[in-house]
Amino acid sequence: MSFTRLLPENDDDDDDDDNNNNQTDLSSGTGVIVKDVVPRSMNDINDCSCICSCCPTVSDWCIKDALGLSCGVMTWILFVYAEFVFVFVILTTKSFSSLFYFINFLIFHCLQFLAISSHLRTMFSNPGAVPLKNATPENLLKYEHGATVYRCAMCQSIKPPRAHHCSICKRCIKRMDHHCVFVNNCVGQNNQKYFILFTLYTSILSVYGLVIIGIHLTRCISSNWADCPVWSPPLSIILAISLGLEGLAFSTFTGIMFFSQLYSIYSDTNQIESFKRVSNLRREEKSFIESLKIVFGSKIGLTWLNPFSVPIDVITQNDERITFDV
Repeated sequence: MSFTRLLPENDDDDDDDDNNNNQTDLSSGTGVIVKDVVPRSMNDINDCSCICSCCPTVSDWCIKDALGLSCGVMTWILFVYAEFVFVFVILTTKSFSSLFYFINFLIFHCLQFLAISSHLRTMFSNPGAVPLKNATPENLLKYEHGATVYRCAMCQSIKPPRAHHCSICKRCIKRMDHHCVFVNNCVGQNNQKYFILFTLYTSILSVYGLVIIGIHLTRCISSNWADCPVWSPPLSIILAISLGLEGLAFSTFTGIMFFSQLYSIYSDTNQIESFKRVSNLRREEKSFIESLKIVFGSKIGLTWLNPFSVPIDVITQNDERITFDV
């Protein structure tokens, strides 16, 4: 089975890579030409940012980055704040019936549970890290004599097609899209589904919250604050407006990211490739549905919307064809 990687995207599309590749013909008898892809920053060489030792699975993964951890914790705090204001201020409007309270209480918590679960899955899932230092003669023997492979000079890993080295995770990530500080992780082959679900559920939750906040303020103003909660009118207004601003910011950011991810799937081009304008003409043409199946799983159904279902990737030896089953 041949493994010939002559696509230009693997020479110059990494977020930290340049074009100074060193070509080596291994003397171990493999006959495989190895080209080193040298990142611009070499300060994290032979170092790994994840807590786990070898990162063998999709789980057991957490990046040791102060900014990312802070942003992740801040996201959880904002969810808790939204919970407090929505339940104890917005839904306590006196003119709201018990049925209205119960239904919206249930809807809010279902959406919040799905959003937080998707966030945690994105944050603590291995995004598709290439095993460290796997560019060994034993592994190179799997490829045909004279084949060309690329090796990351930082993590000494054989770089699959469209893999990129992340300077924060300090690993090469398969089908890496970008590194997001709000989930303290890269978005890649194994967790892109969870990131898309996080942006989807968070944007829906935010828009839904804005609608209920609008109803709350309308009822309070029309009743001259008689229908307002036990909180004083000024405090109630401040809390409602602050939650509205949070919902507006969240809905805008996650909405943009959600449609950006869908466009990346549709165009079969990740954010790094879009930024560097890497051509994808040499890739196998796929329909939008086929591209979605690669991310969410081969069986179309409610499992696509389930942040707890894991698309199991079955990758061929040359790492070019990926199939999923749920």
